Amino acid sequence: MSNKTTEMPPIIMDKNPPIQTLEVGFYLVPGFAMMGFSAAVEPLRSANRLSGKKLYNWSLLTKDGNNIEASIGMSITPDYSIENANRKFDLIIICAGINNPNENKSKTVLDWIRKLARSGCTLGAISTGAEILATAGVLDGYRCTIHWENDESFRENHPDAILTGGIYELDRNRITAAGGISSLDMMLSWISRTNGEFFASAIAEQFIHDHLRLPSQNQRNVEIQLVQRRSPRLAKAMQIMMANTEEILSSKEISALVGISTRQLERLFSKYRQKSLHQYYLEARLEKAKHLILHTAMSLLQVSIATGFSSQSHFTRCYKNLYNKTPSSERSSHFG
Repeated sequence: MSNKTTEMPPIIMDKNPPIQTLEVGFYLVPGFAMMGFSAAVEPLRSANRLSGKKLYNWSLLTKDGNNIEASIGMSITPDYSIENANRKFDLIIICAGINNPNENKSKTVLDWIRKLARSGCTLGAISTGAEILATAGVLDGYRCTIHWENDESFRENHPDAILTGGIYELDRNRITAAGGISSLDMMLSWISRTNGEFFASAIAEQFIHDHLRLPSQNQRNVEIQLVQRRSPRLAKAMQIMMANTEEILSSKEISALVGISTRQLERLFSKYRQKSLHQYYLEARLEKAKHLILHTAMSLLQVSIATGFSSQSHFTRCYKNLYNKTPSSERSSHFG
């Protein structure tokens, strides 16, 4: 990928630029999300252009150095394999997508990541790239995030990592983004560490990104925000349900936490969600169950317990009613 920049009057930075150009490597996983990757690399190009200096140099890496296909089907030619990238990187970012092939958790890749960690290299990840870092053991004790669809399985698989659920996280020499446009926020925050928030804000303006978002912003706030505008109490009830999918609360308990009667809350669900409180809660639990089935090695009994079902047979019936297949057939059809 070309690092060529277009000349323009330099922006005055509120910190002195680094003496040496910082080396950034993007390790591409098969099927990586192009949007998340582009949102991470473009701020580096813009930083060079706005400063009039080569603040950052970036390279693309794959496991074997061969062309790799992004999620949109576009073929990308890397600069190096992980074995022949003979340079010292200041930052390596694992770029992945929703589906993360097991080959990227191979001993070769994991040993390479551990070696980078020992060298003091800052390690980053986009979307499910955090799963690869966590498997290598380099996120233990660090705040991190991952795409919300992979939240539950990540928590089950990596209890020593501190998963926040935010849109991005920077914790010492670990940086992670949930994916999509949050990659831009992560990189702007990382750039501001070196060259200051004023400079990072100038880069944000280049992408019509009106402000630097905080890491703590919730990933799944769109539906809640839409409901919040119409019914703050219903939005609160939905948040309570999403946070309690293992220890199930009764309708009376949820209503008490919201501060209205059960009858009033039922009316809100019927008006704005076109379903009962019970049905919404059940579907939220089954959505979590489906993710655990497809993305963890948990037994079906463990999945049923983790989603608040008193028996596996009841869980199976409910699952089949919603998805028209049993939990066992869901897993076998996915993994072959």
